[in-house]
Amino acid sequence: MENQKTPSVEQILQMMEQNLGEKPVPMIMMSKLVPEWVPKQAQEGKFVFDLPNISEKYKHLIIIAAALAAGSKMCTEMYMKKAKKAGITNEEIGEAILTAPFRTSFNRVCHCLDGIQKITE
Repeated sequence: MENQKTPSVEQILQMMEQNLGEKPVPMIMMSKLVPEWVPKQAQEGKFVFDLPNISEKYKHLIIIAAALAAGSKMCTEMYMKKAKKAGITNEEIGEAILTAPFRTSFNRVCHCLDGIQKITE
């Protein structure tokens, strides 16, 4: 069995910077608090993108919509850049952006159902 050397936190952060084209600020900040988390986060991302059933393109679009729905401006912008680098078109990114508010707006209705029911009875 081949013994693979695990990259250091610093090496992982450098690889992330190369892939993003900019410093991965949240990862750098977290590395100062819980450095053990950085390799786990990197492994999870690789794991998700290596899964075979959803194309890389759709994974990028899902992540953009999820980041937007979660309200993370920084993550949304970062994943939009990653998607562009992966060949996703502006139009496809635009549709992913429109998907998130469509879904989250209905969540607001669902959160109010008990109140709506009480005031309409």
